[in-house]
Amino acid sequence: MTAHADHAAVSVATTHPPAPDLATPDLTAWNETLNRTHAMGAWRARAGRVVRAIEDRRKRLVVDAVQRLRPAVVVDVGCEDGWIADGYASSVERLVLVDIDRHVLDACPLASRDNVSTVVSDVTAPDALATALGDRGADLIVLSALLEHLPQPDHALRALAPLLARDGRFLIYVPADRPILFLKRVLKATRIGSLVKGLSLEPAPGHLHVFDRRALARLLAPHGEIESLSFDPVCLGYLAVLRPHVSGAR
Repeated sequence: MTAHADHAAVSVATTHPPAPDLATPDLTAWNETLNRTHAMGAWRARAGRVVRAIEDRRKRLVVDAVQRLRPAVVVDVGCEDGWIADGYASSVERLVLVDIDRHVLDACPLASRDNVSTVVSDVTAPDALATALGDRGADLIVLSALLEHLPQPDHALRALAPLLARDGRFLIYVPADRPILFLKRVLKATRIGSLVKGLSLEPAPGHLHVFDRRALARLLAPHGEIESLSFDPVCLGYLAVLRPHVSGAR
């Protein structure tokens, strides 16, 4: 699943597709609709300097964390159009880009690289990804601005953990939506937000969950050891490294 236009994103449509029924969602259709109406490439092309700086900071946080962990095999789930993975693709032996929307992967420039492959897969039933990885597994699974879009993010963590190699980790980024929504209300009330090009003052499209530090820790803790969990005041988001209790132990 793609992480759709994030907390500071400009919308390319004025209305959002309705949230799916969390009990029986058609995630593929819902996700494809969001990708059409809030395409990341269109958003970045229209975003102003402030918005680009915020998103560049998010990219830098994720890329630096990947490079510190020095994985050989990386899986980027909900890879958007590969713009974040582009920052670390040359430093890993193998990169697997994963999305539930085939059209996103078909348009990803990174797909032409020799060490990059793409897989269409549902994160809660990642059979296609498991087949692509084989017995080697992944050293790192990147979930950047993804978990807030999933009806049941804990199911995704549980399903993906067995695809990690022994001592493999999750690298997770989620936006801190509570302070973001508060700031948007202030900007909207004072009309200052109209001066910032590309800043949407509406709730982010496709966000089904709102995370703060406690909520993120509560989600991650049952699945393994939280090696780090930090808040970045620039992009207003949390970055966490999780070593799961259960992995493929390859």
